[in-house]
Amino acid sequence: MENIVQYEERLPEVVARLKVAYPRFVSHHWVLQWEAYLQTRLQLQDRAVFCLCSLHAAKALQRYVGFDHVMLFADETRAVVSVAPEGEAEEMARKFLQHTGVRISSREAEDLLIRNGLIPGATLERPSLDSSTTVRDALSDAIGAARREDVWLTISGMNSVFAAFNAIRDLQAAQSRTLWIQLGWLYVDTYEILNKFTGEGDQKILIPDPTDLDQLASFLDERGKEVAGIIAEFPTNPLVQTPDADRLRELSRLHDVVLMVDPTVSSILNVNTMPYCDVLVTSLTKYIAHEGDVLMGLLALNPQSPFYPELKAIVPQYVEPPYHRDVQRVAQQLPHCQAVARTVNANTGKLARYLQTHPGVKKVYWAYADTNRERYRKIERGDYSPGCLITVDLAKPLAEVYDPCLISKGPSFGMVRTLICPYMYMAHYDIVSDPAGREDLKDYGINPDLVRISVGVEPIEQIIDAFDEVL
Repeated sequence: MENIVQYEERLPEVVARLKVAYPRFVSHHWVLQWEAYLQTRLQLQDRAVFCLCSLHAAKALQRYVGFDHVMLFADETRAVVSVAPEGEAEEMARKFLQHTGVRISSREAEDLLIRNGLIPGATLERPSLDSSTTVRDALSDAIGAARREDVWLTISGMNSVFAAFNAIRDLQAAQSRTLWIQLGWLYVDTYEILNKFTGEGDQKILIPDPTDLDQLASFLDERGKEVAGIIAEFPTNPLVQTPDADRLRELSRLHDVVLMVDPTVSSILNVNTMPYCDVLVTSLTKYIAHEGDVLMGLLALNPQSPFYPELKAIVPQYVEPPYHRDVQRVAQQLPHCQAVARTVNANTGKLARYLQTHPGVKKVYWAYADTNRERYRKIERGDYSPGCLITVDLAKPLAEVYDPCLISKGPSFGMVRTLICPYMYMAHYDIVSDPAGREDLKDYGINPDLVRISVGVEPIEQIIDAFDEVL
């Protein structure tokens, strides 16, 4: 825990030791090496340089940070952005890249370095249309998409969210609908997209409890004609809460509001949310790419949605496709993801039942919790498909459990390896480090010191023993 606080406080000696981590938060060394080369080649040593996946993405960053602070360069490197070091411009650019997931991937950076003779490497692979078709077809089947052309692969899960957000915003602006509803506590970068890209003024409304659709209904009755979209996670991260899918769909239809649903927490392998939403967005970095070595996302449109024709025309303007080698890596993992999911689901149930009876645990949040099970069953695909996430409130101080625990520490989930993390510290440190923020979290029903567990495929006895030693 001490190391996590030091990292969040950006202590140089701690940050310097972290060489590889989640790429949207910690830049991969090949990406940094390629950007350093561009900085020298373009004689931009006095400016921060970032390489983005497309000129379209670079222009979006320029609009967000400000034209006075950002210069664009376009050549064989796709899109290069140089940002003035003064003021907040560089920090704004870095946050834009984190929230939207549009920086080039490490595999693309590796190929660019090889192509320019900067690192040794084998002959570069040609893009494979077969891999892209295989992945898109398989995932279209997984989500129940009737038409392949209604499904897009994206460079990251957050790009799926950002692309869908922009498309919905454009569509609803013509109706003077500019309000957005955040249903429950969402993943940090989804939350930040709503905070930073909804425009001037207070344009985001938070419904703290995603299961309290009476509050949502009351708000829509009063101001529904102003609302552009609702963003919901099925289930939520980190409390694994599931809204009533039928009623949420009815409310969004009644008030002509676009409903965007993200099923990443349990994954498209375990839940079927397409019938309930207008737009489905999800990260494929979890469950599908279960080795934890590639970023990718998916965006899909429901052809039964009343917004389908208009969104179908707008969405392609904002989608950033993934690099071909990342698609190939996902294709390699696809044949195994269903078997991995089955093992994870079985392990999750056994671990949850163990934790629910342990005196060292105050409360267990998971898909089949008593207050959640009935709503989750509506969207569940199989007879037993809870997904990997379990979040717990501890009886002991957080560090006394987290520090000695022999489970691997990490912020992601949906991997073959079991992981634990003090989620609120890693995702919302600005809130948990502030006494007033901690009180606000408690008002939302969130313990700042909760531990989130991503259950893997190891023998369940080993997983339980590791927790038994520290609880």
